[in-house]
Amino acid sequence: MTEAGPEAAIRNVAELAHHVHWIHAWPEKPTWRDRLRRWAYPEIYRFDPTATPPRPWLDRPAGAYERTGWRIRVAYVGDEVAFEVEYVVCRPCAIGWVESPVSYPGYKRFGLASAALRSLRHQYPGLEWHTGGGHFRDSEPFWISVGADVPGGYTQQERCHHVEPRRVKRT
Repeated sequence: MTEAGPEAAIRNVAELAHHVHWIHAWPEKPTWRDRLRRWAYPEIYRFDPTATPPRPWLDRPAGAYERTGWRIRVAYVGDEVAFEVEYVVCRPCAIGWVESPVSYPGYKRFGLASAALRSLRHQYPGLEWHTGGGHFRDSEPFWISVGADVPGGYTQQERCHHVEPRRVKRT
């Protein structure tokens, strides 16, 4: 295989960022609603987590022991995970937060992160986009680049009470 082969495949995945396979319920711990939906719509919920997804991009809920309401957008090149980012959207506040974008070794600098964030903005139009945590110094150029002309600019902002309820201290 030529050097252009793998690079072309990765760039092709970046170009297909709007072609997302949506998983509405991750099979780890289904709720009663998930079980009902699986019974009523079995063709939608046929999912083998070990299988290569039918599209190069997958969007799934964060796992049962991860953050409630958060989703993970994942890119596959072949059967390998190339990129993933966690996100959550608050429609009442019209804000989206992204955190922990990761391009895995061998898949960096091919535009997967930019394509994923662009796809999320397309999927959820009219939102401001932020991050909840601080940016590492070496990632600041990335955030400045992808945040140009984006409402919110992926600047750091605390999550709203709809997404992350405030804990009341008991005395």
